[in-house]
Amino acid sequence: MEDKRKVVIAMDGSQHALYALNWFKENAHKPNDYVYLVHSIELQHALHNSKWLYEPQATDIDTLGPLIREERAIIKTKMDMLAKHLTDLQMEGEVKPSESKNPGEGIVKAAAEVGAEFIVTGTRGMGTIRRTILGSVSDYVLHHAAVPVIVCHKHKEKH
Repeated sequence: MEDKRKVVIAMDGSQHALYALNWFKENAHKPNDYVYLVHSIELQHALHNSKWLYEPQATDIDTLGPLIREERAIIKTKMDMLAKHLTDLQMEGEVKPSESKNPGEGIVKAAAEVGAEFIVTGTRGMGTIRRTILGSVSDYVLHHAAVPVIVCHKHKEKH
């Protein structure tokens, strides 16, 4: 795979991420690209979903086993759906899960691991105040990645 251009596309399955994937396909994709759709799995969310928080025996191993299996099944379903996007768009690549404490960190880590030449990400278009308080995945990636980052803004439709 030495002659392949390695590209990471941040992918959570949202309309913004799918827009970035389609933008890449239409505007930047080359036949020798190997695309990694990186889905960052936030450990905090996986370990503390609502079922876990409200389960009376949340520390009981017999209770945790089925919850962990259910969480794995949800993640596998999402990975399969993301892989289908690559197939549908006729792009060579793979889905790469990345575990981290936040999505931006997972994307940057995955890009370094695979030796990506650049990263493509969507943006939800949050306002300045909301982005400052909540943080922004695209901002994190833009400021922490060691490679160029393309942030795809989805144009708002005019009425």
